[in-house]
Amino acid sequence: MPRILISDDGVTRRYRVTNAGGQEIGFDEEHIPTVEESIAETLRSRARTALDANATYLNIASPSNAQVVAQVRRLTQECSGMIRLVLGVLDTTDGT
Repeated sequence: MPRILISDDGVTRRYRVTNAGGQEIGFDEEHIPTVEESIAETLRSRARTALDANATYLNIASPSNAQVVAQVRRLTQECSGMIRLVLGVLDTTDGT
C-alpha cells in the first residue's frame, strides 16, 4: 500500500495511505524520535547485549588476566550507559 507524506512537523510524520488503485484508504502516523530518545534506545540495546556478554564471562572457570582487564573495561562502559539512562543524561553515547 503506497503511503504519501502529507505533513512532517518534526515530531510526527503523517501519511495518506492508498490502495493499488490509488484510492485513499486511510492515514498513517509515525513518531520521529528525538536525539535523546534515539540515544536512550541505543543504550537500552547495548544493555540487552551486555547481559549476554556478562553471562559468557561468568561461565569462564579461570579467566586470563587479559579477559579480566577486558571485562573491567566492558563493565565500566556498561555502568556509564546505565548511569546516563538513570540520570537522563542522553546527549551522547560516548564511553558506553
